[in-house]
Amino acid sequence: MKKWFILSIIANIICLPLAGIYIVRKIQFYNNVNPKPTTIQNENIFWKIRNSEFKELKIDSNSIVFLGDSHTQNFEVAEAFKDMRIKNRGIILDGTRSVLERLTYIADKHPKKIFIQIGINDLLSGVSPKTITDDFQSIIQRLTSIAPHTSIYLQSVFPTNWVKYADHKPVLHDIIELNNQLQILGSKHGCTYVDLFSPLVKNNGLNPRYDCGDSLHLNGSGYILWKNYLKRYIN
Repeated sequence: MKKWFILSIIANIICLPLAGIYIVRKIQFYNNVNPKPTTIQNENIFWKIRNSEFKELKIDSNSIVFLGDSHTQNFEVAEAFKDMRIKNRGIILDGTRSVLERLTYIADKHPKKIFIQIGINDLLSGVSPKTITDDFQSIIQRLTSIAPHTSIYLQSVFPTNWVKYADHKPVLHDIIELNNQLQILGSKHGCTYVDLFSPLVKNNGLNPRYDCGDSLHLNGSGYILWKNYLKRYIN
């Protein structure tokens, strides 16, 4: 009996960490290979973690907020600009609907500026550029109604040669269409449109010079380019 008890303890010591690793790997596989459509809200545990953290962190009328998905989450904005007023509010796999859902607790602090870079996860999930544009319209309307003195910057969706999950058609055409609509929307509502697509694109995709290796996300040089394009709007 004593021997069996000791063996069971050893088995738990070995197996439990392995089980934990297996679960982590499954989560990583699921999120990398088959992310859920971004129109489904609050399904992603990482979204819940980041969102709950953001609710606890401080924003004031002097803050400059970066709002978006993994592109923004991976951008060390405060360090890049050497400015602690800048707050990163990016969440991996985020889309326009969930940005709209978490917008109010940011807007009601009346930040000085908001930079929005969102849309690629929606497009890859099959959401149409028109639907995303309508979501952007709602985002702008909510921001201007709650925080009328906040300056809004609409940043273009970055280029990629990825295909949409459902029909496996290239997403680049939809990116170009959405960016055109964002530029029109910006002019209509007095927002500043920032074209990051043009300096990042090459041969119908992300320029390898700025590619981290997956043809979607930026490497260090890409983030420096992004920073340099925004300098004049930050200062």
